[in-house]
Amino acid sequence: MTRARVHDALRRAERVGRPGLPAGPFRLSRRPGDLLPVLVDEEGGLVFDPDARIQGAAPSPDGRLVAVEISDDGSENGRLVIVDTTSDEATEVDGVAEVEGVAVRHARMAWDEEGLVLVDAAGRCLRVRPGKPARTLFDTTAGERATPIGVGDGVLVARTGGERTRLVGTDGAEVLALPRVRSITAAGDTLLAVTGEELVTFRVPGAAPARCRLETLPGVPVHAQALPGGGLVHLVRDGHSVLIRLAADGELLAPAETVAISEQEEVRTVSGLSWAQDRAWVRIESPAGAPRVMPAEEAAHSTNNGRRSRLITVTADDGAEIELVLTGEPGSATLLEVYGGFGVVDLPRFEPSVAAWCELGGLHVSARLRGGGGTGTPWHSAGQGAGKARTVADAVTVARELVRLGLTRPERLVLAGASLGGLVAVSAALAEPGLVAGVACTAAPLDPHRFAEHPGARHWTEEFGDPGDAAVRAAMDDYSPFARADRYPGRRWPRFLLTTFAEDSRVGAAPTDRLAELLTARGADVVRSHRPRMGHGGNHLDSVHDFAAAVLDFALDSAHQPTGA
Repeated sequence: MTRARVHDALRRAERVGRPGLPAGPFRLSRRPGDLLPVLVDEEGGLVFDPDARIQGAAPSPDGRLVAVEISDDGSENGRLVIVDTTSDEATEVDGVAEVEGVAVRHARMAWDEEGLVLVDAAGRCLRVRPGKPARTLFDTTAGERATPIGVGDGVLVARTGGERTRLVGTDGAEVLALPRVRSITAAGDTLLAVTGEELVTFRVPGAAPARCRLETLPGVPVHAQALPGGGLVHLVRDGHSVLIRLAADGELLAPAETVAISEQEEVRTVSGLSWAQDRAWVRIESPAGAPRVMPAEEAAHSTNNGRRSRLITVTADDGAEIELVLTGEPGSATLLEVYGGFGVVDLPRFEPSVAAWCELGGLHVSARLRGGGGTGTPWHSAGQGAGKARTVADAVTVARELVRLGLTRPERLVLAGASLGGLVAVSAALAEPGLVAGVACTAAPLDPHRFAEHPGARHWTEEFGDPGDAAVRAAMDDYSPFARADRYPGRRWPRFLLTTFAEDSRVGAAPTDRLAELLTARGADVVRSHRPRMGHGGNHLDSVHDFAAAVLDFALDSAHQPTGA
């Protein structure tokens, strides 16, 4: 297998681009040939290209102005500009405060007739008028998150702190109080809020809210989008994507229509919803099937436009069923991708690297481990804190079961994981000699006992638990890659590709350096890579291409050698 073939296969997969969901008359899309997403109009014509990562965009109601958040260095730290689409002028927003070098990071923005409303890194809710310095509307309190939402002709701000969310006007007057809101969207004068227990829709100003208990829905909610008079919800049910349209009837919000998007032998996913141009939009994709955006009413008739994926389950030692999405040819070199954390539902989204891997004859497997959100809150809770050892055990189970089912062999199996998934992949690979041929780990917090050394650590305590807790500490002693490497018999090591990113604003490189040194000293074959101008989020396609090619090269090399070579 030549490296030229890997690069060629990747380039073919990358050419399909990635269409964005409509936001007003615009979309953030990576068109065929683009290296980063750009702002385009309804016909795909270029509106704005900063030659840097665009992290978010919000058009004014008349579509003349667009607020754009830009990251220049590959990190998630952004700056704001306002683009005048009639003159193509882009003006930097003044008066946005920086905290430790960060002005905004994935800021939510909304417009009304008086200008733009946003929240900066200092927690100030700001009003911005083109050509004028930002003006503070109010300051958030410690631990509070504020999210502006454009609704009707105005803007409301969802202020979330503790266990409640208050919806307030830009003058600070309270409109509605709710239990803590996970997400909130608008369609015209209708808002749809998702709390921990229910969906709530209401008009502004208008009648009493209509409600639907989450427990009554036939699946795990992933995306929700307000519709006039109701909402549209993407659920995962028995491993498959389903769309449900909800309609308000008095104070009751109830299912009115259900559309199955995915099937057992043709797994696809809904990767996003939006409301624009007076209609609902949906994006549908699969691991090797390019994403497509369409009106929601056409979703029922959509078909896969690439290599098919299928869903199977395997059984863990405690009887739990673990869902796997398989794409490609069984019996060939196999890339097993794992994550299992933060309640994230592992959706089978399109990845050029997966399409390229399958074109090269490989089998790609995505595993929905405990700690993720695949079957709801209990599945997530089972992999939190001390349960993180169970997440790793699930990954080991999947590797064994793929072999038992005859889908691959240990010497042809490579584990892969990014971020938390990298920790899970390395820990699982070190569970026993000969389990896998290699492991590709990317941007991972590999030392669970020392999470505090990472920039994003303050957000991880609930997921990983407090190392001061005896049960959590004992679990970390079990699944820590450092502890497992020390216990490893010293024979039949898997090969390791350990990668970090220079502009990573969440995970530091130090623990990866330490583990690479330890594994090398113990006799393992380790490739240590540190990639410049790449961060934890979206990156320049050229950088992503080179990184993905390196992972595929490593996986192919590992899967064509005897285990432990």
